[in-house]
Amino acid sequence: MGTGGLAETLAELTGSTALTVVGRQSGDPNWDVELGVFKQAVLERPGLVVVDVHGFRAELEEDLIVGLGPAPTSSTRELAERLIDRARKAGLVARTGKPFDATWPGTVTATVQVAGGAALQVEVAGRRRRPVTRPESTAPLLGVLLEWLA
Repeated sequence: MGTGGLAETLAELTGSTALTVVGRQSGDPNWDVELGVFKQAVLERPGLVVVDVHGFRAELEEDLIVGLGPAPTSSTRELAERLIDRARKAGLVARTGKPFDATWPGTVTATVQVAGGAALQVEVAGRRRRPVTRPESTAPLLGVLLEWLA
């Protein structure tokens, strides 16, 4: 499952909204400093907390890395701390910071924060988002995210 499928699953199970691309993604909107259709659609929903879900392939120790962005509010910092705490209690390795800190101006998180909104970037290790081929390693993370979003 790519991160779009993960975001859609979480949205369905929590009554939230997911905005994902259709089909395989040919680029990464996080590297595009232009506003673009995707980021514009996010900005058209003010007042929401945006959880920008991404995946990383690098075999890092971490299962989850939370990007706080360039202008995190106290409430987004608190949300990040709660997520990391829940992840650690579930035996996952989680932290904030580089290389996925969401401070690059092209990130959805940075775009939302600069516009005055609340957002976090959640980077998920590939081994934690494969429910069909790796259900034993995917279930703990999915459980943590569901509990956190509830």
